[in-house]
This record gives sequence, structure tokens and C-alpha cells, in this order.
Amino acid sequence: MSTATTFDPVTLEILWSRLINVTEECWVTVRRTAFSTIIGEAQDFGCEVLDGTANSIAHSPRSMPVFNLTLPLAVRRLLDVFPVDRLEDGDVLITNDPWICAGHLFDLAVVTPVFREGELVAIMGSIGHCSDIGGTKDSSRAREIYEEGLQIPPLRLYRAGRLNEDLAAIIRRNVRRPEMVFGDIQALVSANRVGAQRLLALMEDYGLRSLEPLAVEVQRRAEEAMRRAIRAVPDGVYRGSSTFTLQGERLRLGCAVIVEGDQIIVDWDDVPPELPEGGVNCTLTYTAAHSVYALKSILTPEIPSNAGCFRPLHVRAPEGSILNCRYPAAVSQRTMVGWFCGPAIFRALAQVLPDRVQAFTGLPVACAAYGRDERGETFNDHIMFGGGQGGSAHRDGYAALMYPTSAGNVQVELFEQRAPLLVERKELIPGSGGPGRYRGGLGQEVVLRKLYDDGLPVLVNVLPHGSDSPQPGLLGGQPGGPAGAELRGAQVQPVGSLGQLVELRRADDVIIVRSAGGSGYGDPADRPPELVERDRREGYVVD
Repeated sequence: MSTATTFDPVTLEILWSRLINVTEECWVTVRRTAFSTIIGEAQDFGCEVLDGTANSIAHSPRSMPVFNLTLPLAVRRLLDVFPVDRLEDGDVLITNDPWICAGHLFDLAVVTPVFREGELVAIMGSIGHCSDIGGTKDSSRAREIYEEGLQIPPLRLYRAGRLNEDLAAIIRRNVRRPEMVFGDIQALVSANRVGAQRLLALMEDYGLRSLEPLAVEVQRRAEEAMRRAIRAVPDGVYRGSSTFTLQGERLRLGCAVIVEGDQIIVDWDDVPPELPEGGVNCTLTYTAAHSVYALKSILTPEIPSNAGCFRPLHVRAPEGSILNCRYPAAVSQRTMVGWFCGPAIFRALAQVLPDRVQAFTGLPVACAAYGRDERGETFNDHIMFGGGQGGSAHRDGYAALMYPTSAGNVQVELFEQRAPLLVERKELIPGSGGPGRYRGGLGQEVVLRKLYDDGLPVLVNVLPHGSDSPQPGLLGGQPGGPAGAELRGAQVQPVGSLGQLVELRRADDVIIVRSAGGSGYGDPADRPPELVERDRREGYVVD
């Protein structure tokens, strides 16, 4: 057995890649075994391997970015409640506490300690956005987290390999489709089990008694790369902001990005207080995750992420604010606010790193369909689709991107199989990309219609993120086309910017939903004429 604490470059590269492959195999396991579209198709989940003190070693490259950054916090809190000396092989821990996990109750963290010869050698963790967690479907009216669903404090889901049947019964009783929700939870459990097996095989292959030396080395190298990248940025205070509308009220998220030597502080010092209704408040864990994700993307995009990357990055926000809300604030729709954190940081650093940032990207849009069919069976599934990517110093933005998530656009055919809705149209919106030296990508328009005139209502929670909030481009670039939604039946009804629970009763009831186009980068007058002509010819712009 090897006890070496240093690794030659070739061996280190192989082992680091093997660790990432372990997490990728976990990711594939969830993708193939999940029940819901929100996890199985939209890919709203993440998988990670951590050391015995809850520091990230590696995560799947396809994991949801916000989960990569919040999962270690959840694991750390779980280990506070269940210390290592109280854990045993076969234990699985679980929580969805928004203040120690990923920011709202839908996101469940499932954590599995990995033992080798009786010693804890690592921790496998997965987080997934469950399709339902109980609570109200009309989330825009929620005033407290108690209305938003089942709260699961740090608990054991499995004890020494045996399912906690009492907890399982509570979960099943509190959700609308228990077989789907618990099936997704079991997919996360299975992924962790696969990860543990592959991790132990890796240790056996290379004669590793412990993963600690390898974890320390990859974390050290990632930290050094991040600090080196920060030192290349001139010291200073750089300010940026995002302004957007929620239910007719203009909100501003303003931050100071403070560069001091080899560390950065993001200070959200200009943000509104937490809101009493609507579930748009963000916990500090969630705010920090989106903030450091933006910095990581700018500074060291080529380095695989782990705990070392984030040691030089610090985030603060006033307690009781919309970005650091206090329990029991409503938080279910925190993406309505949190997804504007990254663009504010990009705007701040555009002053000093113009070649590293991108203009505002049109936010993803989600529609969740719920009801019962003629057989009395419940359906509860999602369709998600992206907006246009913002332009950058190097190229035009892509169309239909799910940024700032790593989720996927849900397949129309799969959604139609699971809900009695017909997707009449799903197409790019010509002219929706913001003009610039490099233009923004196009947004999408999706038209949903009730399939049967059977008198059975279908409830659709429509969430047009960024509605009524066109975002300016960078360095002279122009805004992209706006997001929005409306219901067309007997009359046209606009859907508010906070979203709306829409009821469809007739086969001619139609919902039209649009995702925003990306904003442009640079002065449109500087765009080469041949690119302007190509845009016209290919339908990207409308004269």
C-alpha cells in the first residue's frame, strides 16, 4: 500500500481525472434512473465527492453550478449533527433546509459517508430539485416557508443500510406524486452508492490508504491557480448592479467587488430588504454560490473546481436583506432574484476585465403542469427552456442557453407524454438578440395549449424569469428582447413578472411564454458589415 503524500505530474493528472470520472458516473446514474423531467431531462441536480471534513475534491462537470457550491455547506452541517464517530457504513443523510443547503425546499441533499476498512475516507453527495415538496402551488402568494412545503432537517434516511421507514412515510404523505419524488430521491442514493464503489476501486487500483493527500494536493493547486488569477487583477473596488421588475416594483442588486492582493470580497451593500411575499428571498448560501460561480467563470474557467478554488473568494450581504434573508422567510422562487447576481458582478468587472465577461443572458423559463386526468391519476411535470446568451469580447451569444444553470432544455415530446398539454410551437424569436459588436443570442417562444376539452382543469405555474426587465448590454451593447408570458382564452391576460398559477379549462386555452434574448457586447456600429448581412440572411435580425 502506498502512503506517499506527493504525486508526480502524470500520476496526479490521472488521479484527478479519475476523481472527476467518478462524479460523472454518479451524474449519469441520476440521469438514467430519475423519474421526473426536472431531474431526468432538465438535469437540475449535481454530484460531488468530498473529503472527510466536507471540503469538495471534485464534481461532475455537468452538475448544476449552484449545487457544487452549496453541497459542501450542507455536508458540513450534516456532520455537525451526525459527527463522524456516530456514522457507520450504510448510513445516508438527508436535508433540504434552505439556510444550510441550496436555498429552497425543492432541493434535497443526499449524503453518503464512504468507509474503507472501518475508516471514513470520503463523502459522496448529490443534490436534486424534486418535482414537488408539498405546500402551495401558488408560490407567488407565499409569505412564510411553512406554506412552501415539507421541511426536512438533517436526518438519517438510511441507518446502516436500512431505510428510515418513518421518514420515508412522512415524505410520501406530503407530496403530490410520492412515487416520482421518492424515485428521484432513490436515484440520488443510488448515485452515491455507485460513486462510493468507484472511489474504493480507485483507491485499490493505486494502493491509496487514504484520499487525504490527493485531496490536499488538488485543492492546493486549485487554490494557487485562483490566487494567481486574482493577483493579475489590479487592486480596487469595482461596482456593478442589476435592476429588474417584480410585480411592478423595481429592485436593484448593487455590489462592490473588492480586489485585495490574492483575494476578492463581493459585498452586496446595496440591496433591498427581504420581501414579505412571493418567495423571492435568497439565503446567504444561495447568494454566495451564485456570486463565486460568476467569479470562478471569469478567473479560472480552465481549472476543475474544488474547495481550493473558493478559499480566496468571500461574499457578504446584510442580514435581513433579499440576499441574506432570515428564517422563516419564503424562498421557493429565489431564482427570480438570485439569477441577477452574476450579471451585476460581470458589469462590475467589465471595467477591468472586459475580455473575460459576457453581457446579460436571457434567463431560463419554467412551466410546471399539475392536475389529474380522467382516470384520477396525478400528473406533475415541468418544461424548461433557455434564453439567448449575452455577447462577449470573442463571439456572439448562443441561442436557447440555460445559463446560469447547467440544465437542459426539456424535450417537447417527453413533456407532452407526461402532461395533457400540447406544445403548439417552440421556436427562436428573430430579432430578440441585443445588437452589439457581438450580438446576443436569440430567445425562444413556446406556445402551450390544453389538449382535451374534457372539463378537467390543468394548473400551470408559469415563471417567466426576467419578465419586463430588459437588461443593458456591456460596453455599448444594446438590450435583448424581453421575456414575458400571457394567457389567451376568452380574453388576453398578461402573466406578471413574479409568475402566476394559471388554470386551463378549455382546449382553446393557450399560454404563450417567451424567454429573453441575450444583450449585446460592444458598439453595434463596430460590427463588421459581413456579419450584419449574415444576420439578415439567416433571420437573426428583423429589418
